[in-house]
Amino acid sequence: MQCKDGVAEELERHASLDRQWDCRLGTVAIETVDCAWAILATEIRRLGYHAERPVREDETPYSYFNAIKWDALEMSDSIYWSLPNEEKEKDDRDLEEFEATDMLREDCSPRVKALAFLTIGKNLVCPEY
Repeated sequence: MQCKDGVAEELERHASLDRQWDCRLGTVAIETVDCAWAILATEIRRLGYHAERPVREDETPYSYFNAIKWDALEMSDSIYWSLPNEEKEKDDRDLEEFEATDMLREDCSPRVKALAFLTIGKNLVCPEY
């Protein structure tokens, strides 16, 4: 009986550590999408548009993460299609390089920097994808 109690305690301790880890990763993931959103909002304003950050209500951290992530992805698309052709070409090169190397150049476009933050956040929340 004592062996079973020890195993149960050990399993509960590991489950508690897993919950703490998930909570911390979730917090970091939300910070990464917040950074991405801020970068994209600055770019949107540079192009003469306005962006309104999603409001965090009584929802789970994961649903807030998804809401701001999708909002950021929509902003990213809007920015891309508003860029002059020369900037689009540079953006395409920067994105292609990031996708191939997972590294950002110092002079890469703000949109690609934001997409890198989104990628990091997604990998923290869903590491198997």
